[in-house]
Amino acid sequence: MSTTNKRAQRPEQATAGTSGTVARVARLLAAIADADGPVGVGDLAERLGLAPSTVHRLLQLLRAEGLVSAESGDHRYAAGAEFYRISARVVASADVTSMARPYIEALARRFDETVLFGLYLPTRHAMAFTARADGTQALQYRIQMNTPGSLIWGASGRAILAHLPESRIEEVIGAAEPAPATGALPPGRAELEAELARIRETGFALTEGEKLPEARGIAAPVFGPSGVLGCLLLTSPKNRLPHGDVHVIGSTIADAAAEFSHAVGGPDRKATE
Repeated sequence: MSTTNKRAQRPEQATAGTSGTVARVARLLAAIADADGPVGVGDLAERLGLAPSTVHRLLQLLRAEGLVSAESGDHRYAAGAEFYRISARVVASADVTSMARPYIEALARRFDETVLFGLYLPTRHAMAFTARADGTQALQYRIQMNTPGSLIWGASGRAILAHLPESRIEEVIGAAEPAPATGALPPGRAELEAELARIRETGFALTEGEKLPEARGIAAPVFGPSGVLGCLLLTSPKNRLPHGDVHVIGSTIADAAAEFSHAVGGPDRKATE
């Protein structure tokens, strides 16, 4: 009888063991992807809370499939050619706008205001809103969707501009036009540089009445594997401050943007702080 019971349990035990191995392999691949270059067995074992012998065994399985490569002589491992191929296919087919929707919808519910995802358009030196979620407030702004907009004006543009290379910032400044809402001339170089530095320091941009009259914008950048990808923006009337001061709201949006960035392969903000 006991022999029969043991035999009956073996398929379940095999399934549980397979599931555990799959989970460990997934975590191991994620750790390799997040590492800054080749990483040793000991470091991987410590990060994952696994025995070095287990990590070494899994690495050999992954190496046989081309998912990891080994640095000659020092027992350090990095992403392999097959891992890069699969990752590139996934990135190429990713719909970033669709991926943004859960984040903007959650922020819209939390603050009961309009929240948008702005996609950076590098070839146009511009950005465009490609996804929108609204709260229940009676007053909402008519915002043009899928239309290129300025990187100089508004929190959405500046949240992106602050994280572009210096040469690209120069190009954007050179093509700057007056403010859409007021016709004001673009800010001076020193003023703009100070503002971009503040955005990088705080993690979010804040503007009032630049793209839309009497509107406030609070935006945080979203990063992909190759740099800034776009932004998350909350917009509301200047005289309506939802759920606390702008710094609390900005920090909340920045946290959501950091989570979104991690989901699309951007840097882990906590790892760089």
